[in-house]
Amino acid sequence: MRILVTGGAGFIGSHFVDRFIAEGHQVWVLDNLRSGSKANVHASATFVHLDLKDERLSQGIARIKPEAVFHLAAQIDVRISCGDPVFDATENILATLRLLEAGLANGMEFFAFASSGGAIYGEASGPQSESHVEAPLNPYGVAKLAVDKYLHAYNVQRGLKSASLRFSNVYGPRQGAKGEAGVVAVFCKRLRDGHAPCINGDGLQTRDFVYAPDLAEAASLVLQQRATGIFNLGTGRETTILDLAGRLCDSAGVDSLQIQHSPGLAGEQRRSVLDASKAQNLLGWRPRTSLEEGLRATYDWFRTHRQEEA
Repeated sequence: MRILVTGGAGFIGSHFVDRFIAEGHQVWVLDNLRSGSKANVHASATFVHLDLKDERLSQGIARIKPEAVFHLAAQIDVRISCGDPVFDATENILATLRLLEAGLANGMEFFAFASSGGAIYGEASGPQSESHVEAPLNPYGVAKLAVDKYLHAYNVQRGLKSASLRFSNVYGPRQGAKGEAGVVAVFCKRLRDGHAPCINGDGLQTRDFVYAPDLAEAASLVLQQRATGIFNLGTGRETTILDLAGRLCDSAGVDSLQIQHSPGLAGEQRRSVLDASKAQNLLGWRPRTSLEEGLRATYDWFRTHRQEEA
């Protein structure tokens, strides 16, 4: 197929691109390189340096004529969304609508969106399924939910087949450690640079960590089956940040007694974990990579890549 991956020079998107290339698809990567890196882009993919808000977007999509679009380009900093909700909505809602319109005008048959579980469902008391109350705590989560709802409307009004992929906390090689980065990347960089992890608060807050290449497998299954609707993609297992830091210290050969603590962040979620049984039952997907394996591979990548890849 002719597949377009927006944000395909970024951390998660580049793993999707690798998977699609390996399966023999023709892949285009559209990225503004604000946070992505061309070093992440597979040599067999066609790279297009373009912002979704650029007036040339329609012409660019017309040249590609993608049959399927995987939309991962986004403004991902929750703090920015809280400080400037209008900017966040412009980047994450309006730009997505421009992409949808351009795609539909050029023969797009399937659209998959990188949504978010934790940001949409809010505070967890246990694994959250797709039927859980949607209660985003910040504009970033509101924007993700808005696009999910728009996709439903596009299906009803325009017949577009689409899937919203609600990720849990994603980690793996190529993850950036700048800005509001994933905690795994931040800890790996500190350990690589000779510093112990520094935890915000008591470290008993929990997250559901899923390995990026495992998500790429889910994306492949969604494409193969033209699966539509909302799918949680996570492990269903909670890991405390304190446990995470200890595991990474083990990988780096650092005494976990050196772990530091700083004041907790105001408004931070205490628990986040997804129930991905729908993806298992309908797609045949389940995470293949254990946390131990994934953390080891991620730390090994950081050790051999001194630059901070996005």
